[in-house]
Amino acid sequence: MTFARPIKQHLSHTIFLFVGVFSLVGCGSDNIVPEPDPLPEPSASDVLVQTIESATGQSVSALVLPASDDYSAIPQDPNNPITEEKVILGQLLFHETALATEGVNTSRSGTWSCASCHHAAAGFKAGIPQGIGEGGDGFGVRGEGRLLATGFDGNSTDPTLVPDTQPFASPTILNGAYQEVMLWNGQFGAQEGGNVNINLPPDVLASPGTPKAENVRQLAGLEIQAVAGTGVHRLNTSDNSVLQTNGEYIAMFTAAYPDGSNDVLEDASKAIAAYERTVLANEAPFQQWLAGDSTAMSDDEIAGATLFFGKAQCGSCHQGPALSSQVGVGASEMFMAIGFADLDIHRPDVTGRVTLADSRGRGGFTRNAEDDYKFKVPQLYNLLDSDVFGHGASFTSVRDVVAYKNAGVPQKALDESVLDPRFVPLGLTEDEVDLITIFLESALYDANLLRYQPSMLPSGNCLIVADEQSRMDLNC
Repeated sequence: MTFARPIKQHLSHTIFLFVGVFSLVGCGSDNIVPEPDPLPEPSASDVLVQTIESATGQSVSALVLPASDDYSAIPQDPNNPITEEKVILGQLLFHETALATEGVNTSRSGTWSCASCHHAAAGFKAGIPQGIGEGGDGFGVRGEGRLLATGFDGNSTDPTLVPDTQPFASPTILNGAYQEVMLWNGQFGAQEGGNVNINLPPDVLASPGTPKAENVRQLAGLEIQAVAGTGVHRLNTSDNSVLQTNGEYIAMFTAAYPDGSNDVLEDASKAIAAYERTVLANEAPFQQWLAGDSTAMSDDEIAGATLFFGKAQCGSCHQGPALSSQVGVGASEMFMAIGFADLDIHRPDVTGRVTLADSRGRGGFTRNAEDDYKFKVPQLYNLLDSDVFGHGASFTSVRDVVAYKNAGVPQKALDESVLDPRFVPLGLTEDEVDLITIFLESALYDANLLRYQPSMLPSGNCLIVADEQSRMDLNC
């Protein structure tokens, strides 16, 4: 009897609690908030996507290079729409050594082409500090074996022994569709409706008696470069060239221009430019990653890319699908002064001279002091195909260039006011420099550029170069 009341009270209290809890669960379940599951840590790929989109203000899809046969997606001159027929013709003309009949030395005829200084094996550069058209011997494996032929010298007083060389390292044509003007100083290009050279006076843009005079055609840089280049590089597309005498070329030219041609030089050049616009590094691992393959890049490549677009802010200058410039930008975003040295004429593998105008870069062309020492921002794909970097071939490795930009100290003695304000020390560690280098060398490397090179030419000549030593090197 003594324990009856406490037990009864305990049972009553328990029943009350049970009913109360039941009432809360049955009538007010929204008042109970379950603990949320912890959010998963973002993957390295997710972080890279966020970094790119934050840095560029665009979706990662804005960096995708189109398929080479997706002509409508490739930037092009509205006065030179890309067609398959033009591309087929242009690819052959670009590599055709039989066009080399306008040289200074008849014994060298038929031994060079556009591709002599822009070939697939070197990432469509020359493979040597100073490209050689006429007056070169040999090729090697990636163009590194090309040397001046015996007797040829850029300082020779004998006009028949003056080689075709330029005072700059040969820029690549790879991904060239993504920039409106060509050459390191942008002197080729006057595209109708363009943005880069639009405000230059006619005597500057198309100086009479110079290759720039071709700008009167009002075409984009690739087209003007092809037109002017036939003269500069001693090639012939008319006056009884293979275009007029070879049956295959005649048929291909007719297919490319079924309405006929009033200007063979311009139309042949438009075909070459159409081909060049399709030369895209769209099989590189970074491009595969952009297309959705999260396994296309290694962990180090992803880490390097994150640094490239993030801490290092490389994407502030290297933009768009080619990591060169955005399509449609003006000169201020395409040309920058970061103090790279000029071509060293004292090197044994360099000949000729570098004038003050050459050294002034964009300013040497525009005659505007505000443009002095600015050079075009280059694209960044397939850098590993050669050891030539910068307009003056002043670097021999990708890592050296990354380390140079990290240090922020110019090679060329320039006043600080001339240098681009973005050229400052980046504060990267040695490991971070290594990771960015890995991204540039590996993730941006398209290993199959030879797909853009023909297997043979209608003329039967060796393609690229065809002097005796080159024929042995190329087994042609």
